[in-house]
Amino acid sequence: MTDEATHRQTELVERYFDYVRELRAGKEEAVDKLVELWDEDGTFEFAGAPPVVGTFKGRNAIHALYKNRVNACDMPLHLSGAEKAEDKTARGVALGLVDTRINRVRSLEKEKDDKVVVGWTTVIGTNDKQGFQVSGNHTFKFKSGRIASLEVAVSPKAELSEGFRLEGLAVDDIGRLSLAAWCVV
Repeated sequence: MTDEATHRQTELVERYFDYVRELRAGKEEAVDKLVELWDEDGTFEFAGAPPVVGTFKGRNAIHALYKNRVNACDMPLHLSGAEKAEDKTARGVALGLVDTRINRVRSLEKEKDDKVVVGWTTVIGTNDKQGFQVSGNHTFKFKSGRIASLEVAVSPKAELSEGFRLEGLAVDDIGRLSLAAWCVV
């Protein structure tokens, strides 16, 4: 792969993450911007642990994925709390923060596949300061200057994040928050 091709792919990946930030902020126009980055037959795969798994093939399916995410902004969430908590009633919260920090970007050439692998950490928090961070990576493959496939892997381990409390969140709560945040996109 030429330096110019590597540069174009890296720019495309940077735009992808910029548009994801817009999507998370509820900007409807980010949906079409993201879809435009994809090859017509592209494949988006969540390769994490349940409940964050799934495969979306083709631009229409990928469009629906992003459209559903932007529509999920400000959706109410109900958390059950830690299993040992005295009060077992679900409490309503709102997603307060979803922020992804890119830790590393690597371009790889393997036979005919041009890949860019991005390692990241995402912080997910509620409006009442409960939350956590998870790590993961995006593996992009390209075709004719567009994303041909994207595999997203997320660590199943929630870790402490500065400014947020992990205690009081049940395992199911962490899953609900992860799905709501779409920490993987």
